Amino acid sequence: MTGVQGAWKRYKTRIKKKHFEPYLGNIENMLANRPLEILEVQFRKLIAYWSIPAVKAMCVVNSENRKKQKWRHKMGPINFANVRVDLDKLTYFQEARETPTDAFQKVFGKENPGRVRCFERTVTKISLKKNKEINEIKKQSEDKVASLKTEVHDYKQRVEGLEDLVRLLLQQNSPDMNIDEALSLLHPNNHLQIVHKIQI
Repeated sequence: MTGVQGAWKRYKTRIKKKHFEPYLGNIENMLANRPLEILEVQFRKLIAYWSIPAVKAMCVVNSENRKKQKWRHKMGPINFANVRVDLDKLTYFQEARETPTDAFQKVFGKENPGRVRCFERTVTKISLKKNKEINEIKKQSEDKVASLKTEVHDYKQRVEGLEDLVRLLLQQNSPDMNIDEALSLLHPNNHLQIVHKIQI
């Protein structure tokens, strides 16, 4: 029910911003640009209501108050005094060495079917479990990629070490040889090109 109320409030706000405020002082334009899903008779009543001075003043006050808010109240009909009492109870049970789960359930009650407490309305136990599994798979993939990068780095260092060793041996045993050309044979791409030329 709370979700329906919120949706209805947002719908009215959208209608007012799009079809009332841009045409202030001109009822004909308001009616000409009214939403097609609202009957003209109903929209006239809505225009009359929004045009009442007391309603206008109330809207201005509410708008200014919303701008001053640092934190939005999202507890619905539950006021913060009751929340404070529940938090005090929760602290009491935790100090009495209750497990966090047991203490939470004693204060707030058990979970309602199909809902996950402390998450938004669209989150369910199934979607939460699915997101957890996806995050685990992502973490495993990232760990695997990091491991492969480390292995590649190690292999590169080994190959560079071998090249230095071969260069040193060639310099000692064959001073007249083109060492860079000889070392190029160690690279797989060059080796495949030479094999291909021989086969041709």
